[in-house]
Amino acid sequence: MYVDDDTSADTTDTTEDTTGYEDDSTGTTGEDDLVVEIDGEEYHAEENVDMTGDGQNDTAVVETEDGYLAFADTDGDGTADVAVEYDAEGNPIAGAEYDESTGEWTAEDVESLPAPTDGGADDADGSGTDTTDTTDTTDTTETGTGGEDITVDMPGEDVDAGPATYDTDGDGTNDTAVVTDADGTTYAFTDADGDGEADQAVIIESDGDVTVAEHTGEDEWTTVEEGHIDEQGNYEAETGGASTATASDAAWR
Repeated sequence: MYVDDDTSADTTDTTEDTTGYEDDSTGTTGEDDLVVEIDGEEYHAEENVDMTGDGQNDTAVVETEDGYLAFADTDGDGTADVAVEYDAEGNPIAGAEYDESTGEWTAEDVESLPAPTDGGADDADGSGTDTTDTTDTTDTTETGTGGEDITVDMPGEDVDAGPATYDTDGDGTNDTAVVTDADGTTYAFTDADGDGEADQAVIIESDGDVTVAEHTGEDEWTTVEEGHIDEQGNYEAETGGASTATASDAAWR
């Protein structure tokens, strides 16, 4: 499975290049350079997200007018064969798979899409086969399917946010659990020090409002930044001082 409907793309990501891909049919595929075939034209997109959590970028996320597109190589040949479309709030809304025999992209259920190969285009050999590990069949290295569960010290109770499925600091270890509630609000809880408890939270509400908070004491969270995701999917921070979250704060209900 390439993406879980209960997770979302991190629209507050500060990755250097998520603005688009270039038409470069004469270019040479290299490290983090993913080839994308669209309507018979060859494009190149930089892999800028580590979807599998192995410490190497394997997915190219590009920004669109309405949200984001994520392209990935799942068979190790250096060419994108799966794509997921996200809305401006980071919710997956459509999936597609590339058929090399016809040169066409066909719509597929997001849940059924295969995952990208570890290392992505870095490990492509042009054979169409993933060659990342052909000798050690007992390798138990975590591949992004989920790390340890993260506990969140909410006002009045501790809540299990589920397993960490994202590596936000690029150290090869998943440190962030992402959940979405029935109202469409997405919560990203990050365990920065590896003790199993959330130290930071990013709340993205369905209307695009964003709140960033840090755990500053028992049953206490302090808002350190607020902002909004605009119609183009860009995050805009608002100015203002920090405030302390309590049980009455709407963001925690």
